[in-house]
Amino acid sequence: MRVLYFASLKEVLKTSNEDIDVTTGTTVAQLRTILADKHGKHHFPENILCAVNQEIANDDLVINNGDEVAFYPPVTGG
Repeated sequence: MRVLYFASLKEVLKTSNEDIDVTTGTTVAQLRTILADKHGKHHFPENILCAVNQEIANDDLVINNGDEVAFYPPVTGG
């Protein structure tokens, strides 16, 4: 699957995307753990937002290898 990174996450990881293979039944939470183990847990805190196929997703959503998954930090307003 294609994993996209936005905003400050894109900058600290020094990439805007990567391809990750997951097994059938993998959830957003499990993918978050895979990415945290690969890139560092501090880059994937609990409040980081996730979208699957351009729709906001919760941690229980099951993802497939053909999905597009995006992670981005929460936006603050002023």
